[in-house]
Amino acid sequence: MKFSILIPAYNEEKSISACLNSLVSVEYSDKEIIVIDDASADNTVKEVEKFASRGVILVKREKNGGRAAALNSGLFAATGDIVVTTDADTIVSSNWLEKVQHHFGDEKVVAVGGAYRAKNNEHPLANATSVLDQILNGTFNKTVIPNKLSGVNTAIRKKTLLDLHGFNEESWWSEDSELGWKLDKIGKVVYDPENVVYTEYPDTWSGIWKRKFFWGYAMGLKFREKLPLRPKLWLRPMLFMLLFTSLFAFFATLPFGIKMFIIPGVVFGCLLILLTVIYVPLGAVLLINRREKNIIKTLSCLSILPIVREFAYVYGMFFGFLKGRTSGIKPSWKEKMNHKDFERNIVK
Repeated sequence: MKFSILIPAYNEEKSISACLNSLVSVEYSDKEIIVIDDASADNTVKEVEKFASRGVILVKREKNGGRAAALNSGLFAATGDIVVTTDADTIVSSNWLEKVQHHFGDEKVVAVGGAYRAKNNEHPLANATSVLDQILNGTFNKTVIPNKLSGVNTAIRKKTLLDLHGFNEESWWSEDSELGWKLDKIGKVVYDPENVVYTEYPDTWSGIWKRKFFWGYAMGLKFREKLPLRPKLWLRPMLFMLLFTSLFAFFATLPFGIKMFIIPGVVFGCLLILLTVIYVPLGAVLLINRREKNIIKTLSCLSILPIVREFAYVYGMFFGFLKGRTSGIKPSWKEKMNHKDFERNIVK
């Protein structure tokens, strides 16, 4: 079984070398590493060319087209049975592909998704975000997440991917999410929480807000096209809307005494605990087991992080559904698929 590892890259001169060093060190002989440069304006190409003698293949795109377009360019060059995707700022373990390989022994498995953690965990906010993702994706085994795939750590059968016409360059939302939904309908999609890669996380509140806002915005666009009958997709916005509804009802009934405001107050309190406080003890266990530093600072961020992320997500979903303007906020290259498609969507 041969693996083709695809790494889309745009202006990644600072991180691509560390990524490629980890990939060439993966202990699996039948693999190829393909970097797709999406018309970078920095020295990304020069950094990648240093690894040519170590078997790294460079595919150059003349025009910037976004992550999905870059992945499709790599897909056409891939010769492996399994296509694996990751990011240029990501570090993998030496047994990364071995952990993926055994899942494909089952012919029904069409794709395998893995876990991811913060490479820059010295920053409390980045570490808190990573811990929250680990709780949602690992502890709950993605039971509350509608998609088991992430572009930073995903393996897909090449034949299946080609049958689906590769990565969708026309859709603005994350190509991994859309592909995950399609694959789930035609075969078995596995999530392996033990197969972990380490990637760069936002370490500022504005970075957290922007990422979740645009993920929500993308989902809102999809909801506008067709309201999907998938309970997991509705869980997050419905919980958040219920939280604010109960808070409004609580304040509205305060003048009428405790018998009136106790019920909305209890509902609000339970939902707030569900969205925030419940993650703190779970996060503490993870941090203590890993013997990490800055535990108090990380837990402080974790106590309010879920509600900030969910608010940004639901707010973005609302704007996406209405195709509203985004007040000049621009998504990063990794958070969009096609810049022209994005501009066309927000100005309508």
